[in-house]
Amino acid sequence: MQETSQTAQEGSHAIETGEATPKPRQMSEKSTTTPKTARKATSAAKHPALFVSAFKAIFMQRLSDMVIGGHHQYISGKIEFQKAYFLASKFESIYQTGLSRLEQSRRRGRGKAAFRWQAWYCETTGIVHWVLLKSTGQMPVEAEGEKWQDATSRNRLTAPGGYELVRITKPTEPRPVWTWRYSKNYYERLRESILGDIRGRRDVQFAQLVSQIWRTPGFAGARSQVKQIKILIQAEWKRNRGSDPLPDIPDRIGYVRRLANKGQVLKKPNPSKT
Repeated sequence: MQETSQTAQEGSHAIETGEATPKPRQMSEKSTTTPKTARKATSAAKHPALFVSAFKAIFMQRLSDMVIGGHHQYISGKIEFQKAYFLASKFESIYQTGLSRLEQSRRRGRGKAAFRWQAWYCETTGIVHWVLLKSTGQMPVEAEGEKWQDATSRNRLTAPGGYELVRITKPTEPRPVWTWRYSKNYYERLRESILGDIRGRRDVQFAQLVSQIWRTPGFAGARSQVKQIKILIQAEWKRNRGSDPLPDIPDRIGYVRRLANKGQVLKKPNPSKT
């Protein structure tokens, strides 16, 4: 039933890094690519079983929230927007993903697994990327047929664009924290693309790739990697391009603060409009 999460496309400049991160609460955002229905700040708390985020950064932040909250096991996939309502509704019927946080907590208190739906609608492709997460506990018989992965193991939770959810240590934190970063393979591809563009004097492609990388959602793990890429660029440019002026590179990428739920509630398609 599920399809594995979308992986990065092949090729030096087919790399998808990130999208513009939505601004924190009380800040407006305008775009010509996303419909008004997707920009409306809809209450995900009222419709958790059918809610899809409008931004990938929101989707990623909510996934980390779920894992931090004990929903370590998951299945994931992608589906056409027109079919997403039926999939989400099926999950709601089987796994009761529409329960409130309090009701979910009570289920867990009775030794039953709690299930949560998280999704992001990429309007560019018309695809909904979804993840169904669950806590430990007794689960419906239907769940036994699913191939559940464990986010705390090597089967890391991933997000489109080469991201993976990991735990890292930080000097300011007493214990490891959850964050998003580029996977090892994806990060190496970024490095190789940067080096290839500098050495090959492909300055237009280089500028485009830098712009893409610096739109990376500013989670701690990814920010650290972008800092390393900047160091790589400066060293490689000096080594191979000598006195050629280095193109402008942003000082840093911003932090991802707490993001409001912006998105839409899936509606049953109207046959007369399809």
